[in-house]
Amino acid sequence: MGRIPGRTQDGGPEVAFRFTPAAGSVRPAGIDWSPAVTASPLRVALYVPALAGGGAERAAAVLASGFREAGCRVRLFVDFDAPENRGFLDPGVTVTALGRGHGAAVRALAGHLRAGRGDPAARLDVVLAVGGAANVKLTLARLLARASVPVVLSYHGRSDVGRGLLGGLAFRLAPVLTRLAARSVCVSQALAHHLVEEWRGAAARIAVIPNAVPVEAALPAADAAALLARPPVILSVGRLAPEKEFPTLIRAFARLPGEPRLVILGEGPERAALEALAGSLGLGDRVALPGYAASPWPAYAGARVFALSSRSEGFGNVVVEALASGLPVVATDCGGPREILDDGRHGALVPVGDEAALAAALAEALARPGEPGPRRDRAARYATARVVADYLALFGGVGHGGLSSSPGPA
Repeated sequence: MGRIPGRTQDGGPEVAFRFTPAAGSVRPAGIDWSPAVTASPLRVALYVPALAGGGAERAAAVLASGFREAGCRVRLFVDFDAPENRGFLDPGVTVTALGRGHGAAVRALAGHLRAGRGDPAARLDVVLAVGGAANVKLTLARLLARASVPVVLSYHGRSDVGRGLLGGLAFRLAPVLTRLAARSVCVSQALAHHLVEEWRGAAARIAVIPNAVPVEAALPAADAAALLARPPVILSVGRLAPEKEFPTLIRAFARLPGEPRLVILGEGPERAALEALAGSLGLGDRVALPGYAASPWPAYAGARVFALSSRSEGFGNVVVEALASGLPVVATDCGGPREILDDGRHGALVPVGDEAALAAALAEALARPGEPGPRRDRAARYATARVVADYLALFGGVGHGGLSSSPGPA
């Protein structure tokens, strides 16, 4: 079992790696966590290939906006413009398109990192990569630029979920990447263990900070009676891709008595197969796949229960969104959701791929949705301001001697 040094929120001694939900992060030892005192705002840049439809991409937009709200000067580098998550981005964030193609993007990004050496106005205090491909490309750009700006990488999903060539390289090169970076962030304890134990990431240079979720935008149910008064709608949200295991959810739904409805928000390559499966089970118009929703909050507000059927989740933004909306959550025990649900205290956990267990838990939640208040309280732990504060603490260590911008020991 790998061990990741950390300190509790009250500054206690080094402990075995653990997730501290109230603080939202595990903080590596040896860092000055006091807020940085600077004469000018912190200049933060984020790099994500595009603000396309996905959890990591949404996290990038929300984080950039949160840094802006916290008083930072924020730049967002993207390879190309994409509209899906642009609505989550504060208009005050400067967006720079680097150009399509990995090589072009790396060279352009290196130019921006290099520019700070001769132009104080262009200098960056820290750059955060969001996602596996961004981790690889930002590291290459920094090496190409021979820049001293500290780089923080972030991992948002496991290696066994389709990540593309560069996303896979982010894990295969983890022993090198996590030592070249000032720090690498994992969005859950489970993902950090995966990175360290299976891919030999540098444990001492890894922190856990969950995704920021704009829970303040939720439209929560008032109480249990209000939930029970809603139509029996089960909502799920995610890309229509194999790792989300929507066939298991549809088969579980087919076992339920009565006439509930299932709504799956998202788009992806599995659409035709899922529609065919629903038709073959005779579910007719009781299963709806309305596509991607830039703002899912109204859909949560119209549902009685939320379901997640994934085989693997690095974190699970949608679980937090459901809790913020006051919905009972039924989720497969696939990584991040266990931590969000606090080992099942705030929602039901069922084995991955077990449609009978999933159906039983959904039936129970439909019949007895319970009080939304404790769920909203749990979701507040992942509010943007809290997560941004953890990142700013990490960045403060970058600039004040607590965090080296050059390779260090494991």
